[in-house]
Amino acid sequence: MSDEDKTPATETFSELVESYNAAAENVTRIRDAIEVAKDDKDTTDEQRSQLTVEFTGAVNQAERLKQQVEGKEARDRATQRYNRIDITGHRLQIKEPDMYTAHSRSFMSDLYWSQVKGQPAATERISKHQSHEIEKRGEEFAVTSANLGGIIPPAYLIDLYAKASRNGRVYADQCNGGQLPDVGMSVVLPRLTVGLTAGIQATENTALTTSDPTEVDLSVPVRTIGGFSPVSRQSIERSAYSDQILFEDLIARYWASLDSGCINGLGSAGTILGVLQTAAISTSTASTATVAGVWPKIADVIQQINVATGGLGYVADKIVMHPRRWGFFEAALDSQSRPLIVPTGPSFNPMGQGDAAGYGYVGQMHGLPVFTDANIPTTLGATTNADAIIVMASNVVHLFERNNDPVTLAFEQQAGTSLQVQLIAYGYVAFTAGRYPAASGAVTGAGLVPPTF
Repeated sequence: MSDEDKTPATETFSELVESYNAAAENVTRIRDAIEVAKDDKDTTDEQRSQLTVEFTGAVNQAERLKQQVEGKEARDRATQRYNRIDITGHRLQIKEPDMYTAHSRSFMSDLYWSQVKGQPAATERISKHQSHEIEKRGEEFAVTSANLGGIIPPAYLIDLYAKASRNGRVYADQCNGGQLPDVGMSVVLPRLTVGLTAGIQATENTALTTSDPTEVDLSVPVRTIGGFSPVSRQSIERSAYSDQILFEDLIARYWASLDSGCINGLGSAGTILGVLQTAAISTSTASTATVAGVWPKIADVIQQINVATGGLGYVADKIVMHPRRWGFFEAALDSQSRPLIVPTGPSFNPMGQGDAAGYGYVGQMHGLPVFTDANIPTTLGATTNADAIIVMASNVVHLFERNNDPVTLAFEQQAGTSLQVQLIAYGYVAFTAGRYPAASGAVTGAGLVPPTF
């Protein structure tokens, strides 16, 4: 047995971790040396081969120590952290045992027993989990993560949080996101409504063109979005599979409300003023429910946006439509029964490309990416059954949010005699398409009634 294969039986966990970290550093050092040697003309092939042999040995040593660390950690249930590497020597994220997993103890149940029943054991587990997550996210990710009432959910629930975000707020995710200020019930955006002027000087020593600028502040109200999900006590106390269902439903409700408000909120009675209700946006009316009737109207809105704000650098860059409208384009055939919108890939002279089965980003049209969002209303127009196609210069359509919203998971017993509790989520947002209204646009009209397939 070589010296490097010997590990003292009395070596402590900390010493073992230190040995592993030193081995990991050695792998990184040799890997870097190999990269330098590749381009170094003075390095011989024999020296490069020797470096490769050293690298292989260093990786084997590090892997052996990693296995010992993991084995000792599993035996001792130690909480000390350590670095990891893969076979190429690249570092992976710090590993730490999770308090909750998708197939272990219920996070929701422990929250319930801690907050509602005050059970000491559940409170202790939640406290340990919270300390664990704060340390891990602070050191491992250096960012804050979504939390509920100050309690950070475990990783398997964070995955559901992200899923609900993508599916429930497609249009909102295409906006220019910003950080909501910590205080205040409005976000103020300065707008230069009348700019300066410049012109040709008629003759020498004559006055130059001049005018006074006009600046009008745009005040965007901060709105509160919230909702609750009534659930039975049995689902929290007894169900082993309720965490994913309850968490995703809670968050999805919040995102859908946010997205719908950004699209078509009226701006009154505490609601968001959505893009379709914003005055002076670019518009075009499609009166014929055919591809030939709708297609040029999208181009019309695009050119209107580019004329209005393209000189400022704000050009139309995204199209958002209801899934049924994308299906309408996908189903269209030419006179030879060939599809006008073809699947992504090699093609000849298509109107667009995309995927009929997709949601969110689905393809391209008029050279712009197309997104589908089922939160676009289908009750518009005089017939109250039309949808709208939204075109946007996304960098001047603003959505301000707090990093950790929605923030609250509460257990309220409003219907205790029915063994019902409520999960509550809320957050604050400020949305506006009014900084440059003409930088957003919509195709509307009778041409966007339910398509026939």
